[in-house]
Amino acid sequence: MAALAVITGVQGTVDIGTSRREVGPRVPQDWELTGSGGPRPFVTWRTYRLPDQSSYLWESRHHRKGVGPRTYPDRLGLRTRARGEDHSTKSPWLRFWAPHRLAWWIATIFVVGSVCFVAGAAGSLVPGAFGGHHRMSLFAETCYFVGATLYTVSIYGQILETLNADRAIGPDRRSHAPERFRWFAFELRHLEFLVPFVLFLGSLVFNYETIFALGSSLNWLPELGLWTTSLLGAVLFLVSGFLQFIEAGHGYVSFDPRNVSWWVGVLFVIGSVGFVIGALPGLGTPGLPTSESYPGALIVKIGFLVGGVAYLAGSYLMLPELFTQLREHGRKAS
Repeated sequence: MAALAVITGVQGTVDIGTSRREVGPRVPQDWELTGSGGPRPFVTWRTYRLPDQSSYLWESRHHRKGVGPRTYPDRLGLRTRARGEDHSTKSPWLRFWAPHRLAWWIATIFVVGSVCFVAGAAGSLVPGAFGGHHRMSLFAETCYFVGATLYTVSIYGQILETLNADRAIGPDRRSHAPERFRWFAFELRHLEFLVPFVLFLGSLVFNYETIFALGSSLNWLPELGLWTTSLLGAVLFLVSGFLQFIEAGHGYVSFDPRNVSWWVGVLFVIGSVGFVIGALPGLGTPGLPTSESYPGALIVKIGFLVGGVAYLAGSYLMLPELFTQLREHGRKAS
């Protein structure tokens, strides 16, 4: 029987034995729910009226980025002061250091992984710089292998971030961390879980493709469905990017250029489209030249280069996104 713990004065229960939980935050019982919405059937925002007649807005992505889980030492209180947690007027675009936040590691590792994809695609455009196509292929496939591995690590971090975000909000508007850290669960009703979960599946497919592509370049492994898995991974990335876009925009169609989270979603969609286009010539898609001849080979390289650059830009934007939400949540709790 799963153990359940009830937080006094807070709606609902804290489930420490199963993955079941309600959509949205757990708030004090005297808070009145005044509205909720999102891309159906998902809920990505809720508003509450407090006893003092003030209001509180909860947004799924913004909440977990602003009050997402800390790293283990910081969670235990082993740090005397959390650097990067200063809610001052300093611009989020001028802040880059917050290693006590899991979201910081997610963004940073994603940036490095994206740099690897960009380097691999850019290198494939200039085989002469490596002394021939074989050496260029080894360089590019090594970059893709390292990039896909880093993506997988970062995406799993996103799953942990989702499962362990501070869900309970006290009467003082401050968020409270879960009593127990969760390493995995299936929460398919929650859009904030589906975003990294689908992306994680795509990264595992890319791991297979990059391992066998590098192995075949070294004559260690056979080429087994590499282009098919490349396209499948790209499609899963595209699905996740679209889910990220609708979560940030709270709808299937939105235009919010002043919202950095919206831009992260847009850039991840663009990056995924680039990966899809880069994989299509390898499948002999009707109407497109094959990857074995010009300009099909160029389409592959340009597609993955554009995709990598878009993912790099989107990954970088997750840093100012983090600091923006830290500042906003600091103001809410003050």
